[in-house]
Amino acid sequence: MTATKSKDGMVSEAQSIVSVVYNPDHSGSFAINKNDANAPVWARLKLAIRSKNFDHKLTETSIKLSWSDMLSIIRELGTKSTQRALNFRFKPDEEAAQRIKQFSEQLKSARKQRKELAEVIPREEIPERLKALGFVKRELKPFQIRDLSHLLSLANGANFSVPGAGKTTVTFALHILTKKPGQHLLVVAPKAATQAWLDVVNECMDPDAPNDGAEPFVVLSGDEAGNHKALNSGATRFIISYDLMIRQQSVISAHLATTPTHLVLDESHRMKAGWNSQRGAFLLGSATLPVRRDILSGTPMPQAASDIESQLDFLWPGHGLGFEVVAGRSPREVLGNLYVRTTKKELGLPKPHRHYIDVSMDDGQLALYSIVRNEFLRDFAKKVGSGMGEAQLLKARRSVMRLLQLSINPVLALSAMANDDIEVKSAIAEQVLEEGHSAKMREVADHARRLAAEGQKSVIWTIFTDTIHSFSSSLADLNPVYIHGGVPSGLATEPGTREQKLKRFHEDDECFVLIANPAAAGEGISLHTVCHNALYADRSYVSTHYLQSIDRIHRLGLPPDQETNIYVYRSKAPAQIGSIDMSVTRRLAEKIRNMQKLLEDPDLHELALDEEEALDPIDYDIQLQDIVDLISELEGKGSDDFLDEV
Repeated sequence: MTATKSKDGMVSEAQSIVSVVYNPDHSGSFAINKNDANAPVWARLKLAIRSKNFDHKLTETSIKLSWSDMLSIIRELGTKSTQRALNFRFKPDEEAAQRIKQFSEQLKSARKQRKELAEVIPREEIPERLKALGFVKRELKPFQIRDLSHLLSLANGANFSVPGAGKTTVTFALHILTKKPGQHLLVVAPKAATQAWLDVVNECMDPDAPNDGAEPFVVLSGDEAGNHKALNSGATRFIISYDLMIRQQSVISAHLATTPTHLVLDESHRMKAGWNSQRGAFLLGSATLPVRRDILSGTPMPQAASDIESQLDFLWPGHGLGFEVVAGRSPREVLGNLYVRTTKKELGLPKPHRHYIDVSMDDGQLALYSIVRNEFLRDFAKKVGSGMGEAQLLKARRSVMRLLQLSINPVLALSAMANDDIEVKSAIAEQVLEEGHSAKMREVADHARRLAAEGQKSVIWTIFTDTIHSFSSSLADLNPVYIHGGVPSGLATEPGTREQKLKRFHEDDECFVLIANPAAAGEGISLHTVCHNALYADRSYVSTHYLQSIDRIHRLGLPPDQETNIYVYRSKAPAQIGSIDMSVTRRLAEKIRNMQKLLEDPDLHELALDEEEALDPIDYDIQLQDIVDLISELEGKGSDDFLDEV
């Protein structure tokens, strides 16, 4: 404690001292004298940390947490008025004081940049500056120069441009213009995006570019010892997958802490879970180490506005931008000038045509779907309002996935239910097995055959791996290829790799269909040169998967007269039962609308409008009593006996 004197010389109540320490492991600690353990400021510190769900270690007189979270608390409680009100002051050690000073300068700069940007390099000079550095093979488009100029004005940047707008090229040009001697570039990306980063050097740089400008990327794919050696080999450009980064956290964090590094997150929405995921926790905990951070994502908030929280906290650690979004402030208002986005309209792409095709369920499928739907309502309808625990939520999610699977592939859903020891009346099971592929699957397959007969290729999207294999078997006459999470990456010359399958789809005139899972193939591939038809056999609630899968065939490079068609197949259900496919439509519309408000993108507005105006797939010819009678018939019961069970 420290006693203080007022201007009139009177001694005031002793002041508490909160020590601030920057730890060697790049975390931070607050510490207080044992006699002050009950002081108001100590209670307030603990409350602030717990209310924000910060991961921390607490003792009677110390609190340890990540340095970025330390900065957030210091920003919140470090004002003179707060320190005066709580009668304390922060006392940082030398290292902490230096880092807090840097943070304070960055905070002031970012607040100013949110409202107003100062041009670092005149926009008209950017092409010549790049050429002088050997960036001569690719000429940036006007919108790319605009985005690059904007990002150069920011200490850290977010590029939320649509796929195909050249985010990789713009970010590489940013690296070329901002790189300082001894600085490294580390890109964290999905495996599917690796090739784009490997190609960008050859596609942009003169082989004789000055300052080793044509240096290729090194893919960090080995064990910890191998990657440590690679990082210290003298190379300066690296790329690593999100999954391997998590398995080798100590190697990556040590490198970030000891080497000036420009860190880029490609498809940054992959860290949206923040502290609740390994990748998010590692990136947030390491956010203060790189000299510059950039994030790239065409879909920064795929599920809700809160998805962007962790990305903003990574980009601007301690600034509290993510907390502002979670507190209800508009993400667009929070971000201000801190991001760039090129829209499809700016790319000059012709608008895609979206079609919604509703298909009635077969009898056995409808009976099984109705039973599972009723069980879902009985189990969860009343619990949603009162809240569900983790176990209940997991069970509810499994039920939702079962309904989605029943909508497209009831035979496989029936098999999954058997594996889960769920009893299904034998007559209904026999009816489902007799029907085989659902009416929706049959119509999608017939559609692909009609397109093939016209010489057109198509991509069929489905979220279920087993359904991918079912389509592959039934469409054997079209020589299909498929991609899902179990298909390995590799060389295009290696049989069975996703690259080999994509090469065949592009080059084999007899290969008319690609069947894929949006979660596995929605990123990092381009199909627009050979395919202009996408058939959605089903869709999930994740807007990223839908939007990015569309962008595989609708992206920069299409001729102005090229027609792109998006066909969304949905299972039609009676009004009293409801179609889960319509639920997906409504939720996707809402999520796309929220993203449109953030990004001010007219294409997203039109897409959301199409989803919102899509008619509900209701089959008015079937009444509730018809369903009751159908199930009773298949179960061998009388209708009156079954009424009480519905």
